[in-house]
Amino acid sequence: MATDQMTSIDAAALRQGRIEMAVMLRAAASHGFNESVDNHFSLALPGRDDLFLLNRWGPHWSEIRPADILLIDLHGTVVDGEGAWEMSAFMIHRGVHRAHPRARCVLHTHMPHATALSMSVEGLDTRASQNAMYFHDRIGRVPFGGLADGAEEGDRLGEAVGDDATVVFLDNHGVIAIGQTPAEAFHRLYMLERACETEILLRASGLTRIRVAEETAAATAAQWERDAPDLAATLFAAERRLSEERSPGFLD
Repeated sequence: MATDQMTSIDAAALRQGRIEMAVMLRAAASHGFNESVDNHFSLALPGRDDLFLLNRWGPHWSEIRPADILLIDLHGTVVDGEGAWEMSAFMIHRGVHRAHPRARCVLHTHMPHATALSMSVEGLDTRASQNAMYFHDRIGRVPFGGLADGAEEGDRLGEAVGDDATVVFLDNHGVIAIGQTPAEAFHRLYMLERACETEILLRASGLTRIRVAEETAAATAAQWERDAPDLAATLFAAERRLSEERSPGFLD
């Protein structure tokens, strides 16, 4: 623990960030977004661009507690918390946070339907389902480059997010969702998997696709962006209640 860096950290903000991280991870597990004990979420510490929270290596997402969330700097030093981080987790999240300070919350999963579409040339059709239109002109893609176990690969993924992207498909790998807040990022992650699920169902059905006009998709995306803050906050509050009902006291 790098105690010398703790003197300038807001303890209340750190505690709140750990709680929000634990809620996100448990909620994601309840929806089947996790893969074994792998994948990872991060949250930049409020008011800081050089420190971020990251789930430690080891616990299953369904058992994560605030104490399992590490505070680390951009060099990988554990500033506060007990445990170790996983290499690809650190590289991917550092890469995104450094390339895009606006990406305060960064969620990376191999959730099944989104990952399936990351393996396809077509990807997600954002002119098909209403949910998919949330991401119209907001999707980034990056070719597969192997396991993200080095700084160069982490930086490449970070730079691929782009200035307008809210989600990124990592070809043959998985996805990244970003947001200004945990509620915003989690809402995008949740809606992305739902949109990808219906896309997969449509493809499997063999039915003829209906695509809306470009201007309709763009207008619907704008409606999503207008309503998303309230939708995200309401979903996050519900996920927290459900997590606490399933595991009373896990936030203590």
